[in-house]
Amino acid sequence: MLSNTQTVTLNNLSIATTYYFRSLAKDSSGNQALSEILSFRTTDVVSDPNPDPTAPVKFTQITLSNVSSTSVTVNWITDKAATGLLEYGMGTTVQNNSADATLATTHAIPLHNLVPSSVYQYRITAEDADVKVALSGTLMFKTSDGINQPAQPSPDAIFIPSIVENSRFRTNLGVNNLATTVANVSITLVDKQGMVLASKTVQVDPKGLKQINSAARFLWEDHLNNDVEANLYLESDQPICAWASQIDNSTNDPSLLLSKQGGTTRILIPSAANISSFSSSLVVMNVGITTAQVSLKAYGVNGAVLGQTMTPLFISPNGVLSFGNVLQTLGVTNNYGPIEINSINSVPLVATSRVSSTAKAGGFFEGLSYSKASTTQVIPNIVDNSQLRTNIGINNLTDNIANVTVRLIGKDGGELGVTSTTVAGRGLNQMNNVVRELLNQPGVTNFEGYIRLESSQPIFGWASIIDNATDDPGFAEGKGAGSTALLVESVANMGSFKSSLVIVNMGASSALVDIVSHDVTGQINGELRSIVIPARGYFSSDNILERLGVSNNFGPIEITSTNGQPIIATSRVYSTLRTSGFLQGEAVE
Repeated sequence: MLSNTQTVTLNNLSIATTYYFRSLAKDSSGNQALSEILSFRTTDVVSDPNPDPTAPVKFTQITLSNVSSTSVTVNWITDKAATGLLEYGMGTTVQNNSADATLATTHAIPLHNLVPSSVYQYRITAEDADVKVALSGTLMFKTSDGINQPAQPSPDAIFIPSIVENSRFRTNLGVNNLATTVANVSITLVDKQGMVLASKTVQVDPKGLKQINSAARFLWEDHLNNDVEANLYLESDQPICAWASQIDNSTNDPSLLLSKQGGTTRILIPSAANISSFSSSLVVMNVGITTAQVSLKAYGVNGAVLGQTMTPLFISPNGVLSFGNVLQTLGVTNNYGPIEINSINSVPLVATSRVSSTAKAGGFFEGLSYSKASTTQVIPNIVDNSQLRTNIGINNLTDNIANVTVRLIGKDGGELGVTSTTVAGRGLNQMNNVVRELLNQPGVTNFEGYIRLESSQPIFGWASIIDNATDDPGFAEGKGAGSTALLVESVANMGSFKSSLVIVNMGASSALVDIVSHDVTGQINGELRSIVIPARGYFSSDNILERLGVSNNFGPIEITSTNGQPIIATSRVYSTLRTSGFLQGEAVE
């Protein structure tokens, strides 16, 4: 039937399931239009045709909207008609209230004349026609920082120091909700001087993932056609983590960067380069409340100082200091090695460095806190085959020579190769084609495993897994200890992208491990239960979602050691174009 409005009812759908659809329209002349692919999700429960009229009212959703520096709208839905009372206040008090006396399932109460950059607590009371009451518990929101005003993140904010939109790069943002209720997440874009450029609030489904492509364009809509180099922070009423994918526009090579909560006063970039085919950028962000005074020092692999700042560098609160080629800025050419970043006046910092090649491949080295160094480090993924090779790096954080034993471990936890080496004080030992060296084989070994480092001094270990065709490096850092609950923020088995997964058992007994995948709405779409990983052994899959029976989808995975053995994990996101990046399992205990 020719009409401007069409309605189609779909029956016999599954509960708690996401469906994808698109529409084809044709006019009387035969012209056609095809919609984009959209989605909807059926409810979690089947409607009861004979609901219990005496059951108490329940909240089904609480969200925020229209968040500004001086106002916010609180929205909620109940499973039956009810009135509502909203109590709110700054800090820990809820001395103000606003009521909605209408019996309804959907409510929205706008709050005005609020204080900018301030945290408010609120709670909602719903009362149905039978005077049965539901209480929301105490929740929070933060009013936006004023545009073109100094940023004022809350103490619980998480930070991503580098967001770039220009002709070469675009940056996508992922936000993971770790809770079982909807997360209301405020995202604030900040310039190099710490001034607010834009802010928006989004909702993330329970256990779900919100991916925002070209994040700066999304946040700063009136600046769409201009280059952006900024940072951002996120605040939420539920526990979250976040990550950025900085993508080269010509090669679609993703470099993945995890959010940080809080900072540290002493940071190591494991390796920076300024050689013929590689160079390294650097971004340092001040996450404190006063101006930071910062020094930089570049070391060679032998621990000798190659270059350093002679006077303090100043970074405004929530601002950044950035260098396109940091070693060149420090007067270092045709060399590589670690960079030490110090906050002279003890203001907390976060930092990241992107290693880029002339072939436009690259990856991030995240700034590591000196406090995370240890005498034992496990590098969770080592590969040597026709497509990939692995180099490792060992950073010595002390002034003394580090004597390091390098062990190559197989899937069952057995040692397959071992060697000893030294690392100069403040130096770096890079071992290329480490598998071939440890197995004493000159050619491709078709081996997969992991490395265990044991040192006489505190060290950091890391791996660079390199595509043999494109020389695209993906960097995975070593860990000194494991956890019993991990989250890999996003894995894919969709289009040209796939994700591997490696889980290493750090314990002395076999680990029983559950792997559960979620779609972006938080719904479970695949699982493996009670996987047995031998003591010091590992589990691996080249395409973890395929292993879980999930296709044409992406989202987070939860990894749990159900018998308490410590584990670490890493996932390599790779494409048919032979580009890749790493997301490491984040502890969520």
